[in-house]
Amino acid sequence: MQANQKLCIAIFGPTASGKTKLGVAIAKAFPSEVISVDSLQCYKAGSILTAKPTVQEIDDVPHHMVDYLEADEEPHDFVAMAADKMEEVTNRGKLPILVGGSTSLAIPFLHEALKRQYRFIAATLIPRQSTYWQFIQVRANEMLERGLLGELEELRDLQQSLLDDNACFHKGVWKAIGYQEFYPYLEADMSCSARQSSFQRGLALMNANTLQYGFHQLEWIRSVLNPFLQQAGVVCMSLPVTNKASWTLDVEIPAISMLNELCYSFRTIRLSNNGTLNSNSKSRVVCLFGGSSSGNDPKHIQAAKNLAFALHSNNYKLVYGGGTTGIMGAIASTLVQLSGPSAVQGIIPVALAKYEEKLTKKNADPSKFGSRTVVKDMHTRKRLMIDAVIGGAPGSGFVALSGGYGTLEELLETTTWYQLGIHQCGICVFDVCGFYKGLLDWVDQAAQAGFVGTEDVDILRIATTAEEVIGYLGSQNGRYSRKGELEWD
Repeated sequence: MQANQKLCIAIFGPTASGKTKLGVAIAKAFPSEVISVDSLQCYKAGSILTAKPTVQEIDDVPHHMVDYLEADEEPHDFVAMAADKMEEVTNRGKLPILVGGSTSLAIPFLHEALKRQYRFIAATLIPRQSTYWQFIQVRANEMLERGLLGELEELRDLQQSLLDDNACFHKGVWKAIGYQEFYPYLEADMSCSARQSSFQRGLALMNANTLQYGFHQLEWIRSVLNPFLQQAGVVCMSLPVTNKASWTLDVEIPAISMLNELCYSFRTIRLSNNGTLNSNSKSRVVCLFGGSSSGNDPKHIQAAKNLAFALHSNNYKLVYGGGTTGIMGAIASTLVQLSGPSAVQGIIPVALAKYEEKLTKKNADPSKFGSRTVVKDMHTRKRLMIDAVIGGAPGSGFVALSGGYGTLEELLETTTWYQLGIHQCGICVFDVCGFYKGLLDWVDQAAQAGFVGTEDVDILRIATTAEEVIGYLGSQNGRYSRKGELEWD
């Protein structure tokens, strides 16, 4: 991927398929901002009618191209405005996520983005027909609970004010499905006994027309959007939407895992200052290897917390295995409390994510443990963790706290990579109460037996305090390295 190419994620799908939910989930896994590609959510009025995401649904993820048009205006300048907004997001070091299903705006916007040298990864949500009707009914009921009828009354008053009392269902916000369907109900006498039947008829029509429009969008995706994306060379994935219970396993985890792989292959994503992408101002990054257990001695957990304080004091970012328990959970949660969620990036295989959720009965909370990326396997996790450190500022490195087989395997592979010149970042063992004595004795024994060269004996730096860890990571200059001697891709 050339340096001047820019990456963007696009999420398409019919109405009521979960596009907003997936966009927020991806934005929580990557440093991103959402750009709405919806011809109705751009209106200031009609938030419930147009299914505009709520504050709770947005979950602090920035959303753009929403709430900027007056009720009687049309989004004629949408493409240029949205493309400029996308450039702004990119220039801030964030990843733009396009979310929408507008059949009128999507293709022109994509044309403009491609002209501006954007590289796309697209995800399409495809609801199962047997359950799609239920999705629509559930959303309609939620709209009513949020106050849809009151909002429709306000829209009618606004129409009378702006359009000289002329009912128009093909202009501005009033073209949204639901307004015309409920209009007889709005016009009926409050005391009229037939008003309730008008309500029931309006609700049935709104749901039926929403379903029909959803099918129209699906056909547009199949016959227009997909061929356009294929011709443009856009990487696409199709995700089946079955039910709410299986959303995480069927949609969210596969989407984030595949996007993670694709972003890595484009060599676009790096941890950097303030959790941004491709920032010119890199942060120092520590990759932590440690157990998902706490151990029998509380000093192991205390050491993890002490290291979090040291990372905070020295403005380090943390990338780790994504666990929320034991050593991993202790350092991640402590650093989040001190530096905020953007300071921590967890990377966890899908199998372990599901196992931990089953074990703890909880989902990983980004506000407690930082951002979390779910990947397909252990190899991908390790590769991304190592890549984050290699892409960090000078002083970035690897630290091993107490742990089991997995911790030791990660530590030794990283050490081997240093020995082979794949990287020259510092590697430090935080030895709590002599926990690593056996390993260190083995290194000495291997050196004495001639299996580890004298120049490689001290690849591992040994620290007994968090402050020593930071000191060792920052003192790599002048240390022996084979980087450049071997040709690695």
